[in-house]
This record gives sequence, structure tokens and C-alpha cells, in this order.
Amino acid sequence: MKKNFFELLESLKFSIKSLKSNVLRTMLSLLGVSIGIFSIIAIYSAIDALNEMVMSSMNKFGQNTLYITRFSFMGQSNVPRWKRKNFPFPDFDEYKFLQKHLSREDVKAVTFRIFMPATKLTVPGGESVSGAEVVADGAEFPEIQELEFESGRFFNKAEEERAAPVVVLGADLKQALFGDRPALGKTVRIYGKKVKIIGVLKKEGEGIGPSNDGRAYIPNSFARSIVAPFKSFTAIIVVPKATADINKLTDRITVLLRQKRKLKPGEINNFFVNNINTAKDQVAKMTKILRLGGGFLALFSLLIGAFGIANIMFVSVKERTNQIGIQKALGAKNSFILWQFLFESMFLSMIGGVLGILMVWGGTSVVSRLFDNIHITLTFSNVLLGLIISSVIGIIAGLWPAWKAARLNPVEAIRTGV
Repeated sequence: MKKNFFELLESLKFSIKSLKSNVLRTMLSLLGVSIGIFSIIAIYSAIDALNEMVMSSMNKFGQNTLYITRFSFMGQSNVPRWKRKNFPFPDFDEYKFLQKHLSREDVKAVTFRIFMPATKLTVPGGESVSGAEVVADGAEFPEIQELEFESGRFFNKAEEERAAPVVVLGADLKQALFGDRPALGKTVRIYGKKVKIIGVLKKEGEGIGPSNDGRAYIPNSFARSIVAPFKSFTAIIVVPKATADINKLTDRITVLLRQKRKLKPGEINNFFVNNINTAKDQVAKMTKILRLGGGFLALFSLLIGAFGIANIMFVSVKERTNQIGIQKALGAKNSFILWQFLFESMFLSMIGGVLGILMVWGGTSVVSRLFDNIHITLTFSNVLLGLIISSVIGIIAGLWPAWKAARLNPVEAIRTGV
């Protein structure tokens, strides 16, 4: 065992010596592997960053939050598209019906949401913002999505019930309308109506999915008094408790809504109960597909690198044929010669892999500094993956040249080199 170890160590010394004596050739041969590893790890890092941004955006809405509306979030349905387009949006009466009949043992909060038409926000005698996104919600919304306030608060149940003309502004809207001046307690016009600002949200920054920075929130009851809900996209949002059986709760909502809409047995549901976790699962599946596709494309770069290393190794075997013959004549075993060239091939590939990983690290650092909303990090798992792939490529590329070197006849090898 000890003898074998020293043989491997000696093989390693010979391979390092060979690499040092041919620096230019070494650099050229590992370039292909560097580009290949850079490609695959850069693709994986970008996909991981995209997945994290999407999941982070979805996680704002909690676990198993149910969205009841006229279409499926993931577009998966056996119902023809033309028929789905005729499905009605949920209305306020259906929301009150579900709120009344759903068990509070299973449900944390139920709210009715109206995505209002884009409008102009104006400060009387001051600035204005066109195309502002306005969302009408219930007082339960902070139980659905955690909100951080720069100042003020969200509207309460009493304000919702009396259709109070109040608004909560996102950070970007507040900045556009008031700059650095305080906005709390001031008045803005929305849809031609004066509303009082009771809260300003902290800035979230850009990301995948909707951001509250450019949104204004008003009570759904106030919204219904100024814009007909059927002109807007509406949804009923149900937040289950952690102890709730989601499948049973979904079935219960389906039964209640069919009852409210007077759907006959055999008639299809003209609504969808969307689980946010289903959307998360779909995103996770898409991420896996993207990783497979990206890895497959990057594989071509790695193959070019592998052929480059194999070619250099064949050249190295030919150049050192005389040396191999002398080593074997002095008693070197086939395994000693084999490992000598395998180590050389692995070193070439591993160095190329390390350089590729360093290139990715540099690239991700630059991107993160240039774009505040994009955070791409080089994870330990991706680094480990890059090193494993480069070492495997080195073994595969060097195996045939190393085997040929190990099988050389010492007499013929010495003659060839003379």
C-alpha cells in the first residue's frame, strides 16, 4: 500500500514537471476547458439567481395562498380557451358569501381584490403621475402579504366598511409626487376623487414579479363606488392557517362557489382555485429544465476542451516516448506510466476549471455592482460542480493517451526516441 502511494506521488511529480516545461502548450490546452466550465457555471448561476428572485417574489404571498379567479395561473386547463374567456370574474357578493361560510378554524384571512385601470395621480396644485397602478383590497391584505411602512399604516376594517377615501402609496409614487417632503396626511386625486394618504410603504426595489413601489392601495369598497368591478380584473384571496388541510379547503371553496353560482351537477366550474404553491412547483420544474438545457449547450464547449486536452496528451506521449522507454527499462510499472499521464491530463483540466470558475466569480461581481436589482452569486454547489466536471473531463480526455503510453514496449520506445 505504501509502495503504491509513493509510485502515485512520483507519477504526480513527473506530470507537474512536464506541465512546467511546456507552459505555452499548457495554457493553450486548458483554455477550452476554462471556457466550457465558465459557460456551464455562468448559466447555472444565472438560472439560480432567476429562480431565487421568482421564489422570493412568490414567497411574499405566503404558503398555499389560494387565488380564486376566472383563469388558471399556470394555464393548465381542459376547458377550451374561448369558453374560459366567457367565465365571470368573482364579485363582491361571492366574496362575502365565502367569508361567511368558510370555517375560521381553517382560514386566516379572506379578501376581495380589484386590479383597477391605470390612472393619473395628482397632488392638487402640485406634481402628477400618469399610468399609476392602483389595487383595491380589503383590510386583511397585510395578513396576506407582509408590508413594511416608511410612515403611517394600512387602512383598517372600519375604513373599508364605510368606503373611506384613503390611500397607501408605494415608495416610487410618493417620491414622484412629493419628493423628499412628507406625504402622510396630504391629499391626492385618484380617478378624479380626493383621497387622503394614510401610509407610505418602504422601497422594495426591482425584482421579478409585481413590486409595491409603484402601487397605490385603496379600500375595495371605495373602489366599487367609483369603478364598476366588472370592468376590472378581480380575485378572491384566501389565506389558510398552517394547520388547514389545503385539499379539503379547496374542495370546500369549490362547493360553496358552485352553490353560489347555481351550477348544475355535471356543469364545469367556471372559475379556478389557484394555489400559489402549485405555481412555485411549476417554477421549480422550469428551473430544472433550464438547467438541463443550459448544461447540454455548455457541454459542447466542454467537449471542445476535452478534445484539446486529448490532442495535447497524444503529442506529449509522442514527445516523451524515449523517456517512457527508459523509465520502463529501469523497472517502472505500466500503472506508474498510466498515472503519470492521467495526472497531467487531470491537472490541465482542473486548472482550466479553476480559471473558468474565477471568470464566473469576476463576472458575477461586476454584474452585481452595475445592477442593484440583480444579485447573482457563485454558490459552493456550483463551484464543486465545476471542479467535479473538470476533473472528469481530464480523466476522460487523458485515459486513451495514458493507456497507449503505459502499453509501449520499452525497447521500441527507446529506439523511437533515438
